[in-house]
Amino acid sequence: MKKKILVIDDEEEILSLVSDILEKEGFLVITATNTEDGFKKAISSQPDLIITDVTMPKIGGIELCRILRSDERTKFIPVIMLTVLSSETDKIIGLEIGADDYITKPFSNKELIARVKALLRRFQILNEKSSQKVLQNGALIVDLNSRVVTINKKQIYLTPKEFDLLVLFLQKPNVVLTREFILETVFGYRVPVPTRTVDTHIKNLRKKIGLFGKRIKTVFGYGFKFVNEK
Repeated sequence: MKKKILVIDDEEEILSLVSDILEKEGFLVITATNTEDGFKKAISSQPDLIITDVTMPKIGGIELCRILRSDERTKFIPVIMLTVLSSETDKIIGLEIGADDYITKPFSNKELIARVKALLRRFQILNEKSSQKVLQNGALIVDLNSRVVTINKKQIYLTPKEFDLLVLFLQKPNVVLTREFILETVFGYRVPVPTRTVDTHIKNLRKKIGLFGKRIKTVFGYGFKFVNEK
């Protein structure tokens, strides 16, 4: 079955270019010229991946990503942001609200395909692993199949990145992980953003998992580790 990709861009030339590149690689492409239509198609089509431009009329790609991540029907669909902007701030905002990758225009055909395939491959691996395991640490239970986290049988709502961070810590207890390793593992490869992005996600994760958050220790000058109870 072909992988389905939703492309959202208000520029017809870019929309046509991206569609042609993806279709030549065997992907099924769905298009939208604005974020409102894009969100509707994300719900109705349930694509395997979404590529959205950042700057569009009405609400832009960043706000669309925020909406996608807050809706149960779309929160786990991987998202690539496409933009002419190259500022560090834009990339940080996009990634922190749930985007999985960032491509700056102009881009080559090979770069686009490589990014798309890498992201699809990473999510496929996560899904394959998720069908096999439930992680538990005391009252903290992580169901990798449904991506549900509970503490004392109460569900804790995490963003996709927070969930992946928690899984990484539980799979590597008492191991010090560098910010670079966490960034590469959670985002799939080395993205060109400051490592403080990791700190922001970990800060939010700590708050959400309460007492378990205190077990995520900062190792100054190196990274973080999740400490098991003795």
